[in-house]
Amino acid sequence: MTVNNPADVVALIAIGSAILAGLLWLIRAQQALQREFKPNGGHSTRDSLDRIERDIRDVRLRLDKHIDEHNR
Repeated sequence: MTVNNPADVVALIAIGSAILAGLLWLIRAQQALQREFKPNGGHSTRDSLDRIERDIRDVRLRLDKHIDEHNR
């Protein structure tokens, strides 16, 4: 494929730039998601999930104790 027309060169550069910009956006989005799933001291999604899991475990233990008291 030969490119003789300057408009063709500009079009190819525009297409290449759009593809590179899209790839850059995908890479940054992936990095942001990875950061959310690493504990960081309280503000990541991973920290929130850990707190929810710990709270559910506590509620289960308290409910089990309550049920055991009523079954005596």
